[in-house]
Amino acid sequence: MSPRPYGGVTADRRRADRRAALLEAALDLLGTEGVQGTSLRAVCARAGLNPRYFYESYTDLDALLTDVHDRIVTEVADAAARGAAAAGPDAGLRTTVRSAAMAALDLGRADPRKVRVVLIEAAASPVLRARRQAARRRYTQLVIDYARQFYDIPPTAGARMHFAATMLVAGWGENLVAWLDGEFDTTPSALAGMFADAAEALATHAAGRARPD
Repeated sequence: MSPRPYGGVTADRRRADRRAALLEAALDLLGTEGVQGTSLRAVCARAGLNPRYFYESYTDLDALLTDVHDRIVTEVADAAARGAAAAGPDAGLRTTVRSAAMAALDLGRADPRKVRVVLIEAAASPVLRARRQAARRRYTQLVIDYARQFYDIPPTAGARMHFAATMLVAGWGENLVAWLDGEFDTTPSALAGMFADAAEALATHAAGRARPD
């Protein structure tokens, strides 16, 4: 049986609320202070929790940071999928990719902390760096899957398609950081269009080169 409610709130609900507070505190610290400013003590202080409550949800700080990072990665992937679906079943690759990119951009603009965590701070943490690589592979496969929906890409072009998709995903991340840092001036709509143009060009190139060099 579950413990009796305290103040009308069950023990499970209180644990879930404490976990949510830890996640929000870690996101806020990572997204503002960076990895160096995100310690277990700082997270607990920001969440307003006694450190003993930390261990009811996470084994250590790395486990919490990994959870924060992976939730953002999933959130971005889900937003992009919704954006792609919103383009409609008859849309071409460029329109589909542009819609997916806009959805991801909207998510990042709504909470810039998330962009910093996955694109900047993840590189400064050994455990998050590994998760960042896993996320890159996940996004690369999504790009490949989308491209294969629109182009007849032969098996012999698999390596070329993977190379092109990796360049696209890595380049998108670097350009997004540069854009957010003010290195070049353009609108979100134009940025999504540039990404869609690059995706279409790379997919066309991969599909048109059936034989590897």
